[in-house]
Amino acid sequence: MMFPTDYNFTNSIQSTATATNAQKKVGRSFKFDYKTHRFVFEDGKNVEDTQIEAIKQWIELFIRTEIKKYLIYSNSFGLDLTKLLGYRLPRAYKVSEIKRRITEGIMNKVPCVVVVKDWQFNAGIFYFTVVTNTGEEVKIEHEFQL
Repeated sequence: MMFPTDYNFTNSIQSTATATNAQKKVGRSFKFDYKTHRFVFEDGKNVEDTQIEAIKQWIELFIRTEIKKYLIYSNSFGLDLTKLLGYRLPRAYKVSEIKRRITEGIMNKVPCVVVVKDWQFNAGIFYFTVVTNTGEEVKIEHEFQL
């Protein structure tokens, strides 16, 4: 199961990116390979993620999920990039808005993340770092077609 069953999402929804996620651990998460679109198996068994790998996976899932598109997710899980990508808007505005939406979403939806920082954008790829409640830093990169 990719999402933990012991986490209540309704209590973590807040309107600003300054929210903190008080949950101490992510819960069980099985490794998913986004390149092959398959779960990873070894010796016929699902490979379980470490907490850091699970946080990376949650962030990747959050970024890849279009908000309100899949009934399995709540209406507030995922990114809303409609009216942003594919429109003739200034590139600086698009980059700024994507950064804001990702930061706010991660802070409100991804367990154990307390800070999103060190944003960079280069050739369509966003780079940023998240800091967990244990102080560990996780480097993330994701490509968008602006």
